[in-house]
Amino acid sequence: MAGWVPTVPQVFPQMLLIAGTERDVGKTTLACRIIERLAPQGGVTGVKISPHWHADAGGTLVADGAGFVIFREEQASSKDSGRMYAAGARPVFFVMADEEALAEAFRALLPLLPPGPLVCESGGLRRLVEPGLFLFVTKGSVPPGKEDLLTYLPVAVEYHKGIFDPAPEHILYHGGRWTVV
Repeated sequence: MAGWVPTVPQVFPQMLLIAGTERDVGKTTLACRIIERLAPQGGVTGVKISPHWHADAGGTLVADGAGFVIFREEQASSKDSGRMYAAGARPVFFVMADEEALAEAFRALLPLLPPGPLVCESGGLRRLVEPGLFLFVTKGSVPPGKEDLLTYLPVAVEYHKGIFDPAPEHILYHGGRWTVV
């Protein structure tokens, strides 16, 4: 990918982007707690982007291309996107994309997104866009292969025994911007 320049928007201020050190570190739980607070205030969009292909994606296929598919989640379930739906996000999209197809998948997703706050769970997307706020969930150390995400200066969120620091209540969306207070 030497010399590759993404053609997606460089700055996406309404996006809260959540990545983490590993699976089951609390990324979706944090996303859902933030969505639960925002949904009654006028709505929030949820997006889960995965480089892993799942046979049972569910939802309605709304876009596809070489190396990616995008589904609109339409019900609560135990899947990460289904959990975002249960938390109150509308619409919710589940994107499966190879690393090489992530920029194209995001371009295909953009016209589907309504205005307003967007909570997105994806590690790879940070390499393409600058979100309004980038959170990096950890239980301590950063495993090999994730160190480059730290160069984007995320807000570190510690997760231990069901407690986040900073707490989801301190992550706010107001006036088209995300802040941590």
